[in-house]
Amino acid sequence: MDSDTGVITFDGLKKNSALMGLQDFSDDDLMNMLREGDIDGDGALNQMEFCVLMFRLSPRLMAESELLLESILQHEFDNYY
Repeated sequence: MDSDTGVITFDGLKKNSALMGLQDFSDDDLMNMLREGDIDGDGALNQMEFCVLMFRLSPRLMAESELLLESILQHEFDNYY
């Protein structure tokens, strides 16, 4: 993360890719990842955009969240009706 702006730029992502297990990603892969997560179109990832991107890229987290949501909704439904 850029300490001045508080966002993750391509250069910051590339420099720290090994820390995130992305050392085998090409520059194109990293740029595509950045573009995919860049919701506001400013060319960088803020904290929220990064968290959303990491969540979306983790199928296990998505599956666990879906199960949790279903459980909560079922509980609410059971208690409501």
